[in-house]
Amino acid sequence: MVIDGLRVHYEQVGRGPDVLLIHGWASSWRMWARSMSRLAAAGYRATAIDLIGFGESDKPEDGWYTLGNFTRYVRSFAAQLGLTQPAIVGHSMGGTLALSLALEIDPSALVVAAPVVTGELGLSVHLLLTSPAARRLFGWMRQQGFFSAIGARRMPAAPGLMRDPVRRRNQEDLQKTTVNAVIGSLRTVVGSNLQDQLSLIDAPTLVMIADGDVVRPEHAVEMFRLLPHAQLAVLPGTDHMTLVQRADWQISMIEAFLDAAIEAVRAVSLAPAFDPALASTFRPRLVRPLPPSAPGPRGGHKIFGAGQVLPEIGAGGDRKV
Repeated sequence: MVIDGLRVHYEQVGRGPDVLLIHGWASSWRMWARSMSRLAAAGYRATAIDLIGFGESDKPEDGWYTLGNFTRYVRSFAAQLGLTQPAIVGHSMGGTLALSLALEIDPSALVVAAPVVTGELGLSVHLLLTSPAARRLFGWMRQQGFFSAIGARRMPAAPGLMRDPVRRRNQEDLQKTTVNAVIGSLRTVVGSNLQDQLSLIDAPTLVMIADGDVVRPEHAVEMFRLLPHAQLAVLPGTDHMTLVQRADWQISMIEAFLDAAIEAVRAVSLAPAFDPALASTFRPRLVRPLPPSAPGPRGGHKIFGAGQVLPEIGAGGDRKV
């Protein structure tokens, strides 16, 4: 498929309500391969996209990689493919993009795993890329033609050295992207802040976070507070890539959440058109608690709802939400 002169690659499987899956930074649609099979078996049509700059999609110059461009492009992609009120699932940068999309379209549900919402990470990447010194450095590099000279080059990677299939796939995906895509999209992630707009998202939302994530877990707690119809899943003893490496954990939670959210949307569609007050009550009531999933290294995940006390996550001790 070609949109605005750029070729985009995607994979699709199954029949039923639409689920759009968006990969994270320096990854590809392949991170969702196992999840897509499970979703198709559960009665969904799963579509996974290679974002511009990654996988088999086109890789434009450095200046293209902004959150606005990513959002507009994926929105056009969904419309051209005929994805009707899709549920949107995103990991990391894909979660950030899913939230941005939800501000422009009306998804049936959102699942965001370790999304970067404030631009801040547990590492010093934000400071590294957004400080005045960094801006001067990038400006100088552009003046010297650095990005035009080597920006289109492929990233170095060594998939042959990886025995673990997930790590090997990550290296293969990195090998397919370019310097422009890697640096440009990373600067987009750390330079974006959606926190003030989260209260505008009406879709039922599942926020998933690892307690050892580079995306600060306390930011996921704050996101959970700000989203009107949210649930929060904290996975103990895990890190940022566990949600990708252990598809059996994530997909059981995603399936249960989507089943409830789709049921809610169907109920709203059957509500009398003249009674908006009645229709508005469906989503929060029908997004029911999730069943337990496979246990993690230190026990099963926890699901939190409004009014519960969160265990200690980051600084500040217990937090009532």
